[in-house]
Amino acid sequence: MNNFLLTDDELIESIECASPWFVGLYMETFLNNLSFLSNRQYKNEFTNDIHRYDPILIEESILDIYNRVESLLRIIKGNRVKDALNIVIDYDTDSIYDIYARQESIYLLALINNGKINVPTFT
Repeated sequence: MNNFLLTDDELIESIECASPWFVGLYMETFLNNLSFLSNRQYKNEFTNDIHRYDPILIEESILDIYNRVESLLRIIKGNRVKDALNIVIDYDTDSIYDIYARQESIYLLALINNGKINVPTFT
């Protein structure tokens, strides 16, 4: 995975493209499976599984889900995981998905800050 500089505007754009709830709910899964997500075949299978099994996304096109996946990977490759989680935490909404994502983001950020989950650094 190659990294690139992700500006604040690009970070916000990536979060909006993926949706804050998707960032909050899927970030830990992506971090734990990053080596597999570097493989195109596995990433395609993973995207298909999200499409098939996530009840929120089942009606979306596979291309839309692929764009969500790529946006979340862009955040990780841009070394902006903590920033993205903080944005999800501060995201003001009453949507049940966003509220759940906020709680997951708080939990994941605590795990990262306590060294229980490592966030890769791309240089």
